[in-house]
Amino acid sequence: MGDQFDAAYDLVVIGGGISGLSAALQAAKDGLSCALLEKEPQPGGSSAFAEGHAAFESDEQEKRGIHVGKVEAYERYLDYSHWRADPAIVSRFVENAAKSVAKLREELGVVYNDVQITAPDQPGELRTWHLPEGEIAHVIDLQVAEARRRGVDIFLATPAKRILMQEGKVSGVLATDSDGQEVRLGTKAVVVATGGYAASPEMLDRYSKYDVGAKMINVGGPGNTGDGINMLLEVGAVTNRNIGTLLLFPFMRDKAIVSETNCAGMQPYLWVDQHGRRFTNEVVGLNFGHAGDMVAGLPGAMYWAILGQEQIRKLAEVGNEVGLGIYILNYAKLPGLPAEIAADAADESRTNVFGAATIEELAGKIGVDPAILRAEVDEYNGYCQAGEDRKFHKEVRYLIPLEEGPFYAVMMETGIMISMGAMKVDDHWRAIDKDDEPIPGLYVVGCDAGGLWGESYSLPIPGSANGFSLTSGWLAADDIAEKVKEHALG
Repeated sequence: MGDQFDAAYDLVVIGGGISGLSAALQAAKDGLSCALLEKEPQPGGSSAFAEGHAAFESDEQEKRGIHVGKVEAYERYLDYSHWRADPAIVSRFVENAAKSVAKLREELGVVYNDVQITAPDQPGELRTWHLPEGEIAHVIDLQVAEARRRGVDIFLATPAKRILMQEGKVSGVLATDSDGQEVRLGTKAVVVATGGYAASPEMLDRYSKYDVGAKMINVGGPGNTGDGINMLLEVGAVTNRNIGTLLLFPFMRDKAIVSETNCAGMQPYLWVDQHGRRFTNEVVGLNFGHAGDMVAGLPGAMYWAILGQEQIRKLAEVGNEVGLGIYILNYAKLPGLPAEIAADAADESRTNVFGAATIEELAGKIGVDPAILRAEVDEYNGYCQAGEDRKFHKEVRYLIPLEEGPFYAVMMETGIMISMGAMKVDDHWRAIDKDDEPIPGLYVVGCDAGGLWGESYSLPIPGSANGFSLTSGWLAADDIAEKVKEHALG
């Protein structure tokens, strides 16, 4: 092997997000030599934007008087996926997720501030969202430091290009280093942890049920362009049937997640499509994943949130109906909204916020028939006054009329954080080939791995993606270590 490769390791991990770091760190603990290749100049991937991760029957839940049983979680994943998830993979994750909590705390010194849910008014949400101090970005910093301390070679700005095979089993990885030079690393096993394809419009169109990849706003890692998936396909791995699963949500283009105008656009008040017609019970916005799936299917993959002074005062002086994780807390007041939305509307370069003294004038600015928007607002106000939404049956608490101007229209488009569930794996996270057999030495974890998901993200179990990423990473590494010691990698 030494003649063929620039260096050799027991394990090469492709991808430096939370799942890849979990695998690399566990491999080092298990006594394996390990290299981690990350294409971006810094580690973290989309995980760096996350707040927490899921676990079940953890001691952090227990000490807060929270009980979410493993059986309850197992059944919820399968029911929510309409049994499209893989029961064996769901079971291994659910059984081991609490160990991830203990490992982070005991091995890295992670401190948990709380265990929460994302939306109090969302029915049936489980309290599984373990929120570490400093969020997941701090966990990643701790993982990187500990991995380096344990001897993991972490190569940044070093994208993997190909997985090398010899006699049907993994033999190495071809990469390009930060100087643009080709590097060949020999290895007994590879873990692919490249975070999915949310930043690839072409793959979004190919694999998802929405043909709007170019319209989606990627707020996750820019490096998530499906590299690992394509490398896996090249060596005979097959996709999971749920490869098109996406975590979508309504989002404003060219705005930060802490924007109060953006938050206002997600509130369950009056939403109209690009033709000016109301199209749903806006309470769908309490589950941003459901709302994202719906918005992606609308004409133009967008809607207009129509707001009057009644809604703006409610948000500024009383509080929101649904927040944005820890960035804007549920029920928090939006005191800066009146000034921010007025400034957005006055910005002539901005095409996604408009203001007007009348509904008819607002309709003209957003390009819809004034008579249509006027009729929709009048009908909606009638439901508000009657205390009954006879069209979409929205709860009366969210029926706030639009009678006082100036009025605003906020364009909400389809945001994407991650894709999920791409590749078929077994419950040891080994890549599966067309004959339903594991490919020797080839593993897939995190968002590249299938098995936990159905057709949409399991938002009623908050923190699922990061919990799965953490747990699949170290479980895969343990399996590799066992097989290396037994000379059983093929």
